[in-house]
Amino acid sequence: MIWPFDRAPHPVLDGAARARRDALRRQHFDLARPFDAVRWAVVDTETGGLDARHDPLLAIGAVAVEAGHIVLGPSLETGLRQTRSTDAANILIHGIGGQAQRAGQVPCLALLDWLEFARESPRVAFHAGFDQTILQRETQAQLGLRTKAPWFDAAVIAQLLFPDAAPRCRHLDDWLAHFNIGVYARHGALADAYATAELWLVLLAALRREGIVTPRQLQSLLRARRWLIAH
Repeated sequence: MIWPFDRAPHPVLDGAARARRDALRRQHFDLARPFDAVRWAVVDTETGGLDARHDPLLAIGAVAVEAGHIVLGPSLETGLRQTRSTDAANILIHGIGGQAQRAGQVPCLALLDWLEFARESPRVAFHAGFDQTILQRETQAQLGLRTKAPWFDAAVIAQLLFPDAAPRCRHLDDWLAHFNIGVYARHGALADAYATAELWLVLLAALRREGIVTPRQLQSLLRARRWLIAH
């Protein structure tokens, strides 16, 4: 028998946290509804580096998109408490100082807040693979929970829909400038989630013009694209 001695145990959750976690296990994701009936959870993370498999998760920001609008009601912005702060060079990038890092929310509770905000919504991010990897990693580590939420990458979809602009639009700021989207701030988790949501509205409108009107159809389009690239 091989015992995973090198794996850290999951944090011990109190009764209230366990109940919140267990409720999340029963989620169902319906991808057959038209876009206007879908609530999208647009998310951005701030991290202690560029390695999504190992670097610490510092903050989560998220907004919802419904019926063709960014919901101006409750959004999510939470910092995760760190046992030690990241180095000075990293702090210059994300702007979350050492004191703020050590004063953040207990990680398991911050992740529960994120999952409850996202609910049964498809997730959207710019370069979504990074955010998906680190959020799933921490959800598993902190809560012992594996989620099956669908993820959509705004960067990939923008390149697919607007191939002529793709060579000069590598970053989120490039796409915002291309579509003349002005945002109130950038380079914080919530601000970047809001900026991504603005781009997502443009992409949804373009998808409708192409006859793609449900998340399931969008998944099929993306799978076909990956197949064509592979062959």
